[in-house]
Amino acid sequence: MNVVGGTYFESCAFPAWAGLFGSGARAAMAVSALSPGTRLSTYAYAESAGDLRATMAAFEVETDIVAIGERLEFEYWHPLRKSWVPEAGRRYADLAVTGDVVLGFGMLEGTARLTAGRAVYDPRSADPASSFVRSGSRATEQLAYVVQDADLVRLGPLPDPRDAATGVMAREGATLVVSRHAFGGATVYRGDAPGIPVPAYAARRWFRIGAGDVFCAAFAHYWGERGFDAVGAADLASRCVAWFNDGARLPLPPPDELEGMEAVPGRPASGCRVYLSGPRRTMAQRWLFDEAAAYLDALGFRTETAFADDGPRSPTRANWPPRPRVPHSALLALGDVADLGTNLHVGYAQANGMPVVLLAETASGGDLTMFSGSGCEVTHDLATALYRTCVACLR
Repeated sequence: MNVVGGTYFESCAFPAWAGLFGSGARAAMAVSALSPGTRLSTYAYAESAGDLRATMAAFEVETDIVAIGERLEFEYWHPLRKSWVPEAGRRYADLAVTGDVVLGFGMLEGTARLTAGRAVYDPRSADPASSFVRSGSRATEQLAYVVQDADLVRLGPLPDPRDAATGVMAREGATLVVSRHAFGGATVYRGDAPGIPVPAYAARRWFRIGAGDVFCAAFAHYWGERGFDAVGAADLASRCVAWFNDGARLPLPPPDELEGMEAVPGRPASGCRVYLSGPRRTMAQRWLFDEAAAYLDALGFRTETAFADDGPRSPTRANWPPRPRVPHSALLALGDVADLGTNLHVGYAQANGMPVVLLAETASGGDLTMFSGSGCEVTHDLATALYRTCVACLR
């Protein structure tokens, strides 16, 4: 497979992590074991080009690198929030690549101009300048357009996802559109038929930086190289994302190692509800609480506090837990394991059969015995805590 995409430095504060990846490099690494002879065409900071070649050689990936003078880095506060998105100071010459199967990504520094039998393209944004057709690219057989949900509607620009997908197919000459969901899973659109949903698959952790790159890489391999139908390829790509999310693991394994995964809906039902509990006495505690609520809302989950905003934080004062128990609900306990109010909410939820996920960033060992021993699911980073709470709701 030929992969065309950017190579960038990436770093995350919580959990602490850093590496030289970007869409192109990560996708090439992802399929390296599945598709021997993979070739990466990319721009790379001149001082890191040697490191990139060495890394790709370790994955047996061939490289065509255009060295540039800019060091571009994406910074993340946590896997769901970018704290810095770089901008290239100039545009460099196009990367022109020809092959039977080509996977292309939109890039900061220049344009991928693809000529392929089967092409898979992720524009990486809703910017019209990232258009497959406008870049001079063409697919002589079939083109699959892979986009995030939010970008699909912006590309449309129609509010209904199916209409938006139909518009993309018409403008770009695409055979099909695959819309990736933020939580996982996807919807496959072909012609003007209704979209076909593909489930997400549960992972123990949710390190989702680069999950879209992995999805595209797996889909390009199974649909473009192996000839799977689009829905089957998207299902395997969704499984690959879950496998990758559980610790940023690369390269991807063969399909038989992806069997037996737990499928969960890629989009929550309207009744899914997350109750939040945790101290909010300091600015840092309030920020964490509001950050969790904002991202749960963005993922489509209704959120409520497990206690009244005013007055004593007592379960009985807050009518907690709800009776009868709300189906598809869970409690997310944030922060301090020594907080009395949070511990009361945890106990009440467990006594009433509600799943509980605890975020314990610093606590360990004996501090967690009461929680882990009583059936709470203990997590150690915010993204994973949010994700596992969502999974608990969807079961």
